[in-house]
Parts: sequence; C-alpha cells; structure tokens
Amino acid sequence: MAWYVIRTNIKSEDKAEENLRRAGFGTYAPWQRFEKWNRRKNTHIVHTRRMVPRYLFVDTGSLALDDTPWGVIRACEGVECVLGVNGRPAPLSAHKANAKSFSEVEKLQAIMEAEAQHVFDETREGKLFRREIGKNKKETTKMRFPIGSRVRINSGPFSAFDAEITNVTGKGLLMVMATIFGRLTPVEVAPESVEPIASAA
Repeated sequence: MAWYVIRTNIKSEDKAEENLRRAGFGTYAPWQRFEKWNRRKNTHIVHTRRMVPRYLFVDTGSLALDDTPWGVIRACEGVECVLGVNGRPAPLSAHKANAKSFSEVEKLQAIMEAEAQHVFDETREGKLFRREIGKNKKETTKMRFPIGSRVRINSGPFSAFDAEITNVTGKGLLMVMATIFGRLTPVEVAPESVEPIASAA
C-alpha cells in the first residue's frame, strides 16, 4: 500500500472520503471517543470526533507515483489538495518489520485493532480498559500510589516532608507516615498533594 495525506475543504471530510472511495481509493481517518457532561440529563454523553480534522489518509494501492491519477483525486469533491514536497505528492514513510513494510497508517490501524479500538477512546470505559483509572476513586488512587511506595508532600502544612503510603481511605485520600522532625507521624493527604519519589537504581 502507498498512503498519502489529503487535505479536505472545511467541514468536507465525509464528502471527500465518500467521493475518494467511489473513485476506487482506500481511505482511513482515526476517530476518537470522548465524553461531555450533559446538564439536562445530568450524565456524561459519549461523542465521537475526527482526531485530525480536514485530513485523510488515502491508499493508492500498488500504483507508482507517476502512475497515480492525481487529477482524479484532486477532482473529487471535498478534496482541497494532496500534501507533498515542492508540489509533488509525497508518500508516508514505511518501516521494516518482520520482512514486511508497514506505513504509519497501517501501524495506527493495527494498534486500534489490537486494543479493541480503545487506544483513541478517552471515555471512562476506554480508560478502565487501559487501566489508567480504577472503578472508583479509592482504586484509582491505589493504582497511582501503591501502598508502601515513597512520596514527597508538596503542598499544605507538611510540604517538603517525605512519607511512606500506608493505606488509602474509601474517599481516595492517602494515609501516610511522614518523617517530621525525625519522628514518624501519621498524616492524611490528598493524592494531588504528593508526588512519587523515584526509587534508587
């Protein structure tokens, strides 16, 4: 496959994609799922959007650069231009792997397929799938700050003191033992008030 980047007219991505496919070209555009708070329904509503507005990846197959009907591509309604260098269309670079050549576009497609399309999913469902967050605040805090790990308190009355995490409360607050004036003192702090201390190699 030979992938090129097409820039579309404003708000013409769908039209350009449809016409390019009718002309016999393969197209690809990554999408992203995200959530937006709906006040009237008092809940998050899932939406989708193009990750790269006004741009499409177009596959010209096995055609050589000089054999590709660029005039046909440019004439497709919705297409503004084909990106290139010095007025000449330029293909996306390919990388060698296992004796096969993979373009950046195919790598994106493979990642999305392998991750059940959660790679570009910024919803709670997607973040849970990637284990970026937990099912609740307590679980999320435990994932970020495992019990036994060392942190430095960076705000509040105990700022600049080092501490060790001993527990996480049901509200997601950290219970730590801070070394204050040479003595271990139990302190409750918010996760936003600490930062991890890198362990020695």
